[in-house]
Amino acid sequence: MYIVDDERDVAETIGMTLQGAGHQVASFTSGDAFLSVCEDLTPGCVLLDLLLPQKDGLQVQEELEQKVSCHAVAVVTGYGDVPDAVRAMRAGAIDFLRKPFSRSELFDVLDRAQAYIDECLRRREAAQRFAPLQGLSSRENQVLRALGRGLSTKQVASELAVSVRTIDMHRANIMKKLKIGNMTAALLLARDAEALAGLSPRR
Repeated sequence: MYIVDDERDVAETIGMTLQGAGHQVASFTSGDAFLSVCEDLTPGCVLLDLLLPQKDGLQVQEELEQKVSCHAVAVVTGYGDVPDAVRAMRAGAIDFLRKPFSRSELFDVLDRAQAYIDECLRRREAAQRFAPLQGLSSRENQVLRALGRGLSTKQVASELAVSVRTIDMHRANIMKKLKIGNMTAALLLARDAEALAGLSPRR
């Protein structure tokens, strides 16, 4: 859990509550202090105060969205109104909490933050796993998809109006680019990529 709040007494109170429940807590008194290290921190829930010096919480949140992280942001304020809440949620916040908030509200946010982080990490891992597929040429993708439909090398050559030798060359290039030793593994990778929205290979 990361608390970004320039009111030290508030941060300390929240921190003690969380630490008492077994959570690790780190506090920052400005948005810039958090942004300077956020990419090196373990993904966690960020309680981000709306009224901060230099940059307000919404500006910090928008900058955080541009960075490579899986932090889950809950914007916190004692003065915010509906437009602030709408802007925060549109920027990706998981919640908008008004001070003072209850212990149950705090731990409800933590639960939803963990679900958000788990999904973010799963998608990041999938993106890394499927990244080599983005390096295939259009023709290599055609060959891979045709093989995935159960066609033989000869059938793929006929469908694409090229020689069997050309298809064999594409097969070898596909395995080399994917760093995979056989076409069965390549086809399974492509199938898994197609099954995840937004992570299908380039066509």
